[in-house]
Amino acid sequence: MTLDEYRKTLIERLRVCQATAAARDLIREASLALVHSQVSPVTRDRFWETLEEELEAIGEDAKFMEDSKAAAALGTVVAAARARIARYREAGEACQLKSSG
Repeated sequence: MTLDEYRKTLIERLRVCQATAAARDLIREASLALVHSQVSPVTRDRFWETLEEELEAIGEDAKFMEDSKAAAALGTVVAAARARIARYREAGEACQLKSSG
């Protein structure tokens, strides 16, 4: 499975997530998969960036859902996933600075 395919699968799994804890677990799973795949830091950062952009679009789309409860739940899941992504990206940047310093 390519990183693009993995990202698309991850997005679909996040779309149907019912809880923020599950979303955080999925993002943690993705982080571990990236570490074990030994992709370059640039590729890893691109993965997170693209995933975050897609999640942002999903969050915007959720605002227009007819079911307000489903929209709110999806918005919460998206926010939790984006927050977790931000943590992993910051940690990755800190590691890059240490190794280049």
